[in-house]
Amino acid sequence: MAFDIPIIEEKIKPHQITSLHLVCALAYIVAGTIIVVYNYTIPQWGALMLAAGLILLGTTIIKNKWILTSQNNIIIRVIEFLITVSFAVYSFLLQWKFPTLIFGVLSAVLLFAIFYERTASVSLFVCFADDGIHLPATSRKRFISWTEIEEVIFRYYTLSIDCTDNKFFQWTTKDININNIEFDAFCTNKIEESMDKRIKNNW
Repeated sequence: MAFDIPIIEEKIKPHQITSLHLVCALAYIVAGTIIVVYNYTIPQWGALMLAAGLILLGTTIIKNKWILTSQNNIIIRVIEFLITVSFAVYSFLLQWKFPTLIFGVLSAVLLFAIFYERTASVSLFVCFADDGIHLPATSRKRFISWTEIEEVIFRYYTLSIDCTDNKFFQWTTKDININNIEFDAFCTNKIEESMDKRIKNNW
């Protein structure tokens, strides 16, 4: 028997998404300004970079809710990646070591973000199984055995786990059709069954 309880918790925080947009905007603004002021051979490229940075900065600040929607965010991430990787390749061809390093690293970060942020809307679960409790990906600890658990309480859309080492986990859950009597009995039985092992481990 196993119980999967969905929780209300964001896998990726909105401020993390916003921060990367701001980093890109500032990188474009700085690079574009330097090119416009100091490089007389490609001032147009500098102006385009500067404009892209200012537009991205303004959009991120003024239209933050709009930019955080999943579909819009992915589109903007792809545009950011194309701009960044293009400048990284161009800098490499001209042997500009410092811009190549910065925009190369930023390209890798954006590529990772494109794939990782697509999973932001995926529901997170706390899974209660025979071997223990499997915690969601956002938790520092991913698994708790029944020998470590003192009590499990699931009431009024709040799931609480009290551990023997005084650690305490708590989440707000989504609306779920679950038999609380069966769930409580399952957790209580597993905790009682593991008490002998817990005592032996403490010795």
